[in-house]
Amino acid sequence: MALSRVSQRCLKLFPTGCKALSCYYSQETPQHTPYWHEIFRDKRIRNFDEMPTVGPLTEEYKSFKIHEAYQRWVNEVGHVVKEIFPDGGYCVHVYHKDDFVTIYRNDGKYPLRKSHEVIAKYRRDRPHLYNSVGLGPGMGAEWYHLRRMLPSAVGGNVYLPFRSELEEVVDDFIDLAQSKLDENGEVELLPLLFRWAFESIGVIALNRRLNALSKVWNEEAENLIDAAHLTNEVIFLSNVGDFEKQYERLIPAQDYFASVIMAYVAEAALEPEGKCLVNKLIEGGNDYKDITTLILDLFQGAISTVPLTLTWALYQLTGCPDIQERAREQLMEILPSRDTRYYDLSQTRAELLFLSSKASPCVQAILRETLRLNPPAIGNGRINSVDLVLGGYLVPAGTMIVLQSQAACRLDEYFERPLEFIPDRFINSEKYHKKGGVNRPFGFGPRSCIGQPFAHGQLILALSKILRNFEVSYDREEVGVINRLHNEPDRPVIFKLKPLTE
Repeated sequence: MALSRVSQRCLKLFPTGCKALSCYYSQETPQHTPYWHEIFRDKRIRNFDEMPTVGPLTEEYKSFKIHEAYQRWVNEVGHVVKEIFPDGGYCVHVYHKDDFVTIYRNDGKYPLRKSHEVIAKYRRDRPHLYNSVGLGPGMGAEWYHLRRMLPSAVGGNVYLPFRSELEEVVDDFIDLAQSKLDENGEVELLPLLFRWAFESIGVIALNRRLNALSKVWNEEAENLIDAAHLTNEVIFLSNVGDFEKQYERLIPAQDYFASVIMAYVAEAALEPEGKCLVNKLIEGGNDYKDITTLILDLFQGAISTVPLTLTWALYQLTGCPDIQERAREQLMEILPSRDTRYYDLSQTRAELLFLSSKASPCVQAILRETLRLNPPAIGNGRINSVDLVLGGYLVPAGTMIVLQSQAACRLDEYFERPLEFIPDRFINSEKYHKKGGVNRPFGFGPRSCIGQPFAHGQLILALSKILRNFEVSYDREEVGVINRLHNEPDRPVIFKLKPLTE
């Protein structure tokens, strides 16, 4: 989730801004005694100007280390913090589960957030190609129109027909990874995982293989993936740097990315009996420009998040060989041989979900713990449409708010030994203290990630296949985190893969 300034557009929508406090605030608050009563014993609601303030910051944004500041603020300042931007704009950061509940309960039909403005400008400047700015920057009815085109998100009737093809894509990734091992049995997996994710979304969206996993160099696939990564970086930097400069960087990348994907969409649309996402959207009577916008957004979102999550999961597992082995023992029951098919095509949608009955409990726990400790993004953003009381402060409507779920998940008030990678906390709930309400890596409510069902199915499938085929280890320098829209490793992660023989 990219931070952004509160724009004049938002202040026009919500004229209270941060200057004038209205007399109304939402009653949709947690039913128990507010946590902030322990902090403010007089129980008086503070006004917005009394909120603890930090910033403006520049270096931690430019070094892609802003997540470290977010963690520091909750430890040093408290559960509600106002960040001031260099131009005088502001953003409120919240860390308490009760405030998360208050914000989500007041989302309404059209949850508002302010993000991806550089993408919004690019698409507004090209009305011959786009009816709207898309899922990321879209707000209100414009966003809702696109979102309801996929009421069940990217899962179920989209995923099910392609289970066999998606498993073949994972198998091709396994073969490619093995072919890339050097003389020490090492390989950097993340670039290959980007290619796997790109190939996978091509299958369900377009019903075509894009040859991203070819053992021979595929220039088009690599250029598309590079364009998607540059777009993510520009989205992040445009919020804290020179917007126009970043916009100029975006234009050639998006021109190329959009032109190639749009050509693929046009070809898929010609299949009279096609079953892919493009065909389903056409059958639904949707506008063609809206269809291409939605497919572009799905490609952009899918390329990074799942590969990064898998990379973090494997990296964490290299420090927990006992957990890796336990998962492998369970997987040998599901996949007796390395050639056993994971998907039984007679099964229903239930096996695709994150908490499916078929998936290895250990694999599920590994992924849940990875998403807690190393989520794809730092949290979720909202613009409140009504005044809210958060942490004892009256936050006026029209305020940009970030729900800092990643930082909250690293607090011991929510999780026992929060900085340790302990998948067992999601298996043995009685042994490890934990509270719900903050671990929301894909968001919550009607504006949660549209690709969540697809991501869950893909994460379980890919991690299961990797652990069934390889013993994974890592013996190089410790890997840190940088954040440029997503949480990325700060260096190449070179895994050692020992192929299993049985």
